[in-house]
This record gives sequence, C-alpha cells and structure tokens, in this order.
Amino acid sequence: MISNFLAGHAEALPTPDLGKYSPTEGVRIMEFESDSGTVELWDASGDHKYENCWGAIMNEADGVLLIYNPDAAGQDQQLADWYEYFVRRNGLRDEQCLIFAHRQNVVNSGERFRPPPLFQRISAALTTTQSGKDMKNMFANLLTQAGGAGGRRK
Repeated sequence: MISNFLAGHAEALPTPDLGKYSPTEGVRIMEFESDSGTVELWDASGDHKYENCWGAIMNEADGVLLIYNPDAAGQDQQLADWYEYFVRRNGLRDEQCLIFAHRQNVVNSGERFRPPPLFQRISAALTTTQSGKDMKNMFANLLTQAGGAGGRRK
C-alpha cells in the first residue's frame, strides 16, 4: 500500500503481481518521524459509504494527499469531490495538497500526464509501483509545505 511505503513501514511499493488492488476500509492511522517532525498519516477511504467519518478525519489536517486511478471511469469527478471536501472545506491552500494519479502497471516513459483542469495549480504526478523515490520526494515536499504553514488556513 502506498501509505505504508510513504510512512516507512514498507521497503517498496507492492507490485501488480502481488494481487488485486485492495482499498482502505474506513481509516488507518500511522505515525512516523520525518524531517518535518512527527507525522500522523491518516489513510482514509474515499468510498462514499465512509463519508460520515470524513469530518473527523479532516479535522485539523495540515495537508492532503489525494490518490486516484486516472484510468478508471468516474475518477476525475471523485477526485474533484475529494478535493472540495478535504482541501477547500478544510481551508487548506493548494500548496498543502498533492495528487498522485496512480496506476498499478508501468507507464509508457514518453507519456505526458495532465491532471484534470481543476487541478492545474496543484502538485500532481502520474505514479506507478516503479515511482517510489519520486513519490517519497514529493511527499516530503508536501510535509514541508504543510508543516511550514503556520497560518495553514486561507
């Protein structure tokens, strides 16, 4: 799982041959140390059946990492819904948000990624199980942005 990898609880991202994608059920909370200090990473399900819990999950959040599958139908709209709920409603700035358009399979090296139009000002990347180092670097930058957001709200 991506959250385990980013929190340092796994050496590498799981490869596609390790089985089918398994979404988070509800929420998992991981705590770890980073250059930005102690971090609580809340891995929350984007499934609308958990929407009643989202208010508590986003309470006092300093940053948001949104992960979606750019190849799945309806994911652009779901990403927009998550952004509205977790970033805008929480009063976070775009610098406190990071988007991973994640695919299980390797991406064509010449392929260019363009996030949906709503997200042009947000740091975003097309990621795969081969993108571990880049993902960790982008996540570390998000932690710096979120941690340095003294007046974290708009």
